[in-house]
Amino acid sequence: MSSRRRQITEKQGTRWEPVAGQLTIIDLSCPCISPETACSLFNISLGIFLEKESKIGRVVALNGAHMYMNTSSEARVFTETLISVVRRQRQLAATIIISTQKPTVSTDLLNLCTMTIIHHFTSPEWLRILKKHLVGVVTSPFALKMGKAGAKAIHGEEVQVDEEKTSDHIVNLDVGEALLLSPSTIVDVSVGEDGQCESHRLGSDYMFITVRQRLTADGGKSVLAL
Repeated sequence: MSSRRRQITEKQGTRWEPVAGQLTIIDLSCPCISPETACSLFNISLGIFLEKESKIGRVVALNGAHMYMNTSSEARVFTETLISVVRRQRQLAATIIISTQKPTVSTDLLNLCTMTIIHHFTSPEWLRILKKHLVGVVTSPFALKMGKAGAKAIHGEEVQVDEEKTSDHIVNLDVGEALLLSPSTIVDVSVGEDGQCESHRLGSDYMFITVRQRLTADGGKSVLAL
């Protein structure tokens, strides 16, 4: 048997076992694949990935979720799988990251978010959805609060913003600027009168953050030919 034929014979299918430093990408952006089909295939892939035993933590990242997680029955099934993973994330050693340009994903998923990063948007409807399901967006989430979190403007200056103009504040976020909502995140540590260290969580406050520039060379455009 020639070496060429031997190499072909020895080829195996995709390995789903989690490996440190290894990334498995499932690209279903083909125009021939419907959102419903994409959800079904993602659901199958997620099940195969999670059923493998792992000695390391696993990360499941969904990019552009607004493009396929709609109101279809397939999307609902996939959403239920994700919710189950979130609720068992300690046992599965799995973290779910969802990137979406619209808050149209299931509100049940929004309710379970432990960390939310909000970028610039202009839709009042999106703000209404976030107010219903995220702590910190209930009452003037985007007015700077000078509480334990010590919120400050991105450029280092303390700014007071009219609490009634929350949507205006979101619209004025520049590229690379965002708001972080994460009630359980420890953002400060102080020493009490008894000499004991006290940790302060973000709670219903929020933090301004900056996002590093993208490292890719495509400038955000799809490469259709080489």
